[in-house]
Amino acid sequence: MSERLSIVIPKDLNNEIEELQKILKMDKSTLIRHLLSKSIEEIRIETALNEYRKEKVSFGKASEIAGVNLWRFIDICHQNNIPLSISEEDAQIGIDFVNKFDFDEYKTRMKKNLKISD
Repeated sequence: MSERLSIVIPKDLNNEIEELQKILKMDKSTLIRHLLSKSIEEIRIETALNEYRKEKVSFGKASEIAGVNLWRFIDICHQNNIPLSISEEDAQIGIDFVNKFDFDEYKTRMKKNLKISD
């Protein structure tokens, strides 16, 4: 469900949005939603990396803050040259996930989504 939000922005920021609007050929509302979504994603990841780097949160909690799965957070840490410090608990979460994962069901869903026949 959508909600209406009214904001006041500086003229130069509005000019930037209008320039992007022309480049991307998007209506203003769609572009602003896209920009907000990307910014939220980036800020979540940035916050998670900072908290993890300062050892304020565990690896699992940091991936949760970032809004990504553990495997993606490993990649993000690697891209940002942040060494991993994974607890036994975090490792067990990953192991449990892999053990519970239904690969046959996943393949079936992917074939259906991609409309691939056997």
